[in-house]
Amino acid sequence: MFACLHLAALAAGCQQIGDEAAAGDPPAEFAADAARPNILLIVADDLGYADLSIFGSEIPTPNIDALARQGVLLTNFYANLACSPTRAMLMSGTDNHLAGLGVMGAPTDPAQQGQPGYEGYLNFRVASLANLMKDAGYHTYMTGKWHLGETVETGPRARGFEQSFISIDGASHLGGLSWDGPGLAPYRDGEELVTVGEDFYTTRFYTNRMIDYIESGRADEKPFFAYLAYTAPHWPLQAPRESIEKFAGHYDDGYEALYQRRFENMKALGFIPEDAPGLPPVEGQPAWDELTPDQQRVEARKMEIYAAMVSDLDAYIGEVVGYLKSIGEYENTFVFFMSDNGPEALRRDLDAPLSEWVAECCDNSYENLGDGDSYVMYGPNWARASSTAFYRAKGTGFEGGIHVPAFASFPEHIEGGVRSDRFTTVMDLMPTFLDLAGTDHPGETYEGRPVLPMQGRSLLPSLTDPDGKPRGASDYVGWELYDHRAIVQGDWKLVWDASADKEEGWLLFNLADDPQEQNDLSDAEPQRLKAMTALWEDYHAQNGLRP
Repeated sequence: MFACLHLAALAAGCQQIGDEAAAGDPPAEFAADAARPNILLIVADDLGYADLSIFGSEIPTPNIDALARQGVLLTNFYANLACSPTRAMLMSGTDNHLAGLGVMGAPTDPAQQGQPGYEGYLNFRVASLANLMKDAGYHTYMTGKWHLGETVETGPRARGFEQSFISIDGASHLGGLSWDGPGLAPYRDGEELVTVGEDFYTTRFYTNRMIDYIESGRADEKPFFAYLAYTAPHWPLQAPRESIEKFAGHYDDGYEALYQRRFENMKALGFIPEDAPGLPPVEGQPAWDELTPDQQRVEARKMEIYAAMVSDLDAYIGEVVGYLKSIGEYENTFVFFMSDNGPEALRRDLDAPLSEWVAECCDNSYENLGDGDSYVMYGPNWARASSTAFYRAKGTGFEGGIHVPAFASFPEHIEGGVRSDRFTTVMDLMPTFLDLAGTDHPGETYEGRPVLPMQGRSLLPSLTDPDGKPRGASDYVGWELYDHRAIVQGDWKLVWDASADKEEGWLLFNLADDPQEQNDLSDAEPQRLKAMTALWEDYHAQNGLRP
């Protein structure tokens, strides 16, 4: 059971967004060179808020749960709407539109092409987290999904990682199949462009390579910053056969039943209000009992594969933890876990041109589903269960797209078994890690070039001090990607939904009363709507948006 970070009162910050910010230096135990911790950053890909057993899932994730129980569960943590914008914010401590990923990759819109913040890679207007950690005397290692530049000049080596093995922008999980079209997926081993063999499994390989990196740097006793950027459980759904069979039959009663089980579990655990009515079924999607038995069989197998991917993610994280314990470094390692966005609800595999390639390349017969030459996604109905507590999914500004599972664990330094509901974002990680390393952001210049300041706030005060709070009541955070938009200030949230049946598309929610975003208050609260849209205009101007 998780305790509230500050037991005295809700007003102290445990259950509300937007408390008064606390300034000051990080605790002395983090700043002293002799005590500088290792830092292990673990990022899952497209993992839903309800996909871990500690959040109410039926998928057993004992290793992740154990880490979370030893630390602070961040129940109000926000990423971006999709993969590379989140990673840009993580590596820069600032908004993705300033850091180079105003859209995913290079923009196709002429209004965005050639514009600052739309370079399609982590630009050099920001100082990279890995560069600063390396400058501070840390070993810097990365394995997994980079998605911040395709060339050596924009890759992890150029941005401060001394050892790296990366998927440039994503890949299939078994073997070397590309994830977005014909051919083999490109990887970089250091600066060398490579492909992988049939016995390759992303989750296993990234874990083992990271352990190798840490082991290789032990002799000089320098601390390490290790970025373990898994690609699971991102589509296509693939996992070893023995992993899938562990979940055979678990989802035969369908996606509505799974949603309801998780919904009741999350209520019991306090992640969903007791009086919450639940979310409606996905519009335009068939009910489970409207599917044929063969369709049900295929749909259930997709969720079995997805569960296997999450379970394997947990197992290999357990191997990393076991390794750190075996070398005596676990107690001196700060671990942060997060997902990069909400679950994927789209069926991109059904749309051309990807669908045409899938039809040629892959065997999606029932018996072959989950193998390295199959290619499927699980779709909006299972995604609804993955985000159970929240509305919609990846790619939207609704809570299901940006509100993600996260926790921080540091045995003997931060209190375990704690739950914090204070508002935090992925931009807060860079200042947190710099504080842990006892170093500072360079300010206005780095390596002879001008750089932008960080927008994030260090989480250390809120992790180590019951009265420490990263943000004030007037602070706000904004998001925009492909014209999906959101602004959060305190309990209030503004969302732009182009599909909404109203002239301007703005929806207004009070997240304290309506965390599932079902009661639009834009007509009932005109002054609040005006104030929030003014914040949007400010966010737009301050971050150079060209939507």
